[in-house]
Amino acid sequence: MGNRENQSIFNLGGVEDVGDRNNGSQSLWLRDRALAATTNGIVIAEARAPDYPIIYCNPGFERITGYSSQEILGRNCRFLQGADTDPATVANLHEAIAKGLECQVVIKNYRKDGTPFWNKLFLSPVRDERGYLTHFVGILSDLSESIEVQQELQQTNDQLQTILEAVPGTVSWVSSDLRYLGVNQHLAKLHGLPPSAFVGQDIGFLGVSSDFYSFLGGFFASNATEVVKELSTKVKTTDGQSAGHYLIVAQKYDGGKAACLVGIDITERKQAEEALVLTRKAVESSSDAIGMADVSGTHIYQNQSFSQLFEYETVAEFRNAGGIHTIFADETVAQEVLEAIAHGYSWCGEVTKITKSGKILQVLLRADAIKDSTGTIVGQIYMNTDITDRKRTEQELRQSEKRFRSLIENARDIIVILDEKGFCRYVSPSLERILGYPTAEVLGRSVFELIHPDELPMVGQVFKGIIQMPRVGLGLAEYRVWHKDGFWCVLEAVATNLLAEPSVRGIVVNCHDVTERKMAEDKLLHDALHDALTDLPNRALLTDRLGQAFARVKRHPNYQFAVLFLDLDRFKVINDSQGHRTGDRLLLGIARRLLTCLRPGDTAARLGGDEFVILLEEIQGVEDAITQAKQIQKAIERPLHLEGNKVSITASIGIALSSEEYQWPGDILRDADIAMYRAKSLGKARYEVFTSAMHTRAVALMHLENDLRQSIEELNLKYSMLDLRWGSHGENSSLYETNRSLEHQKSHIFSQKLECPFTVYYQPIVCLKTGLVAGFESLVRWLHPERGLVSPMEFIAMAEETGLIMPLGLWVLNESCRQIIEWQNLQLPAKDSPLTIAVNLSGRQFEQPDSIEQIKQVLQETGVDARWLKLEITESVVMQDGEAAAAMLSHLRDLGIELCIDDFGTGYSSLSYLHKFPINTLKIDRSFVSRIGETGENLEIVRAIVMLARSLGMEVVAEGVETAVQLAQLRLLGCEYGQGYFFSKPLDRDAATALLNQGLQW
Repeated sequence: MGNRENQSIFNLGGVEDVGDRNNGSQSLWLRDRALAATTNGIVIAEARAPDYPIIYCNPGFERITGYSSQEILGRNCRFLQGADTDPATVANLHEAIAKGLECQVVIKNYRKDGTPFWNKLFLSPVRDERGYLTHFVGILSDLSESIEVQQELQQTNDQLQTILEAVPGTVSWVSSDLRYLGVNQHLAKLHGLPPSAFVGQDIGFLGVSSDFYSFLGGFFASNATEVVKELSTKVKTTDGQSAGHYLIVAQKYDGGKAACLVGIDITERKQAEEALVLTRKAVESSSDAIGMADVSGTHIYQNQSFSQLFEYETVAEFRNAGGIHTIFADETVAQEVLEAIAHGYSWCGEVTKITKSGKILQVLLRADAIKDSTGTIVGQIYMNTDITDRKRTEQELRQSEKRFRSLIENARDIIVILDEKGFCRYVSPSLERILGYPTAEVLGRSVFELIHPDELPMVGQVFKGIIQMPRVGLGLAEYRVWHKDGFWCVLEAVATNLLAEPSVRGIVVNCHDVTERKMAEDKLLHDALHDALTDLPNRALLTDRLGQAFARVKRHPNYQFAVLFLDLDRFKVINDSQGHRTGDRLLLGIARRLLTCLRPGDTAARLGGDEFVILLEEIQGVEDAITQAKQIQKAIERPLHLEGNKVSITASIGIALSSEEYQWPGDILRDADIAMYRAKSLGKARYEVFTSAMHTRAVALMHLENDLRQSIEELNLKYSMLDLRWGSHGENSSLYETNRSLEHQKSHIFSQKLECPFTVYYQPIVCLKTGLVAGFESLVRWLHPERGLVSPMEFIAMAEETGLIMPLGLWVLNESCRQIIEWQNLQLPAKDSPLTIAVNLSGRQFEQPDSIEQIKQVLQETGVDARWLKLEITESVVMQDGEAAAAMLSHLRDLGIELCIDDFGTGYSSLSYLHKFPINTLKIDRSFVSRIGETGENLEIVRAIVMLARSLGMEVVAEGVETAVQLAQLRLLGCEYGQGYFFSKPLDRDAATALLNQGLQW
């Protein structure tokens, strides 16, 4: 360490007074000892000397660096740096020293023995009493060990990440509540998102098959710790989605609270298996004799036709007899065929073959090499068509040149004989029939003049092959030939080099016209991308064109486009009332009008039903889109004359403008759809431009719907002994399918008390003659886990739309019937008739064919007298289909249930049907009652309803009674019952019971 004891901080400066020196020496000595004892390295450099020499270092600095104080003092600290010390860090140090500022860095240095070490350096300037910079104090902390640990940990993490990314498939970590904990890059890239975007999301947030959802839910619910399963699912591609197959390997961890899933894409394998099955069936059922050999020529397969034709029953028998050479009559031909396919060429020609019994056959042989995806020959295939009879006929025909020519010239295909340069020496008369050219116009002309320029390279290459391979038939794939009338025909051909044949001396080309087939294929492609009814582009073609528009936006930032999502208003009413034929003609007429509104380059597509989408290209801004939307609405609003009827209809249009935020066609379609629904909710027959607030509202409604679904599921769990399914719910039926994971947990769930997510409130209905409570109306309330008590105004319409109203309505009916039984058993004061309970029957419930059986089941299970139950149906629901409504109401009356028309007076055409309905009670809508005042406003309307009901033998309930004046006037009119806040607001069960016990009289 050198003369360590003599090195002291005393050396840093003088002391003004001897007495002060004596008094402070002890303190300075203690400080010096503390600096010497610390494990950190401390150095002090002279700031006023050139190159900032070190004038002090403590033992900790010597220990960290391995240098002695004699080797350190007088030098600049940079002698510790190496070639790989970070230049940016060194630059930061130099800048701080030059400016006399504090600085803290982490830097890599080297010890005396050459080993590197990481240290944290804190550099602090020292100034005298006048503020002049005198020294720098540096404090070093050795970080080598912690950084090495971090590096090892990082290396381990990198290795693990490398392994996960190297897995040939998707990797995800999922919690038991079916949410992503993480995914690998492969899965993230598959969906075009970063891995972080998946964390915390439900596994279905990007769309997932129900099979995958059920599989994962069942796996977590089971006792298994690992499982392997094949699943079919939808795979995201650049063109949208396509069917795919995955092999899923799932492994639980964290005590079964989470699982790691590895998905291996086996789509190609499954498709290959399916293709192999189809190919095998085709080969087995083929009338051609088909045989196969491996790359060495060993016979490995023959179909039934092969066995029958050559009389060898099995592969083994044929192989033992000598294989393919055995059936060739001419060994030279056999060798020629085998050499051709051994070099990867096809061979097609007529050969003589011999059967097992020695029978001579003439066979059309088409032989080819079987190649794998890399082009390597892996086998051989031989297709033999028995042409013995045909050859015998040809031999007979050769006896007469005239008969031979007649056969050729009347052939359906074109037969051409070319010389070695491709000039026509002979063409059959069918050329004029198929291509329109008389024979004289083609003879002596190069055939290449008639071929489409794009196909010339391919045809020329095949022609060279024909020249090089005499007597070998080479197929020519589809190529286009110019018709004399000015259009392209599509031909296929087989060409054989018979230049060496004395009787031919040319290249024989047999051409087959496949133009009609190609047109049919093109039509199939068109049909796949267009709507069958309107011939407008369908969703697939629209998505493609939206993708092109997005690409143009990326190439040209100033380019803008807009999407108009159009939905016809009241189309279902027209379709149901006038028939699907009229509905289809209406859609066709709308499609034609849309086309008249388009500019060049725009696209009108039909997504299905009465939904259309307009893609407006190259717009200048939102005003262009609005102008187009107005023009479209005007065009649609013009009446159409269909099936002798004048039909008028309007449209609601949502507009979404292109922006950098959109990445996928589905995103802008979604927002245009949201804007369209906003237009409908604001009164229809209008347009709305999408805003972020609409998306927020749509998301909020989605969350509310999800919460409602969850609450209904909890209701189903809590009341599992009650079948809450009501009829067939269509697309919502999956909500009530048996959930295996829930079934597995039911015993655990019902061992605890579940909170019911819904409750029933009861509003009294008062007899206006006696002033006593005659009954109650049941009103459901939702106990939202976060929002508390939710009014029916916020969720009943949503429940109607989604079909959730069916199980909810059945539960309310059940609860209400049980409650009225409880109240009937009370000893109520001044009560001379049984209480009744009124329950609302929704439109969806009213339409279900099995609703009668469901209601009967509730009556039987609760034991309630049907006479105490009143079912309320709104006037609009009853009037949708008068005949069907009359039948349903009659069935309900047959059960003994009283029926009530709710909100009477707000419907349409009700008087013409009202006498046909078996109704007991009319409920006057609160909008009429609330405006009865001192002036008697609306009094005559209420009087008319009361008189109408009395003439039809019905009772009347007035809703919305809020004042004593209204009550008095209703009594004067002879109204039997009243309901409203004047009597009581809706009450929970206990409050309603207390009200009954009070025996109030109004």
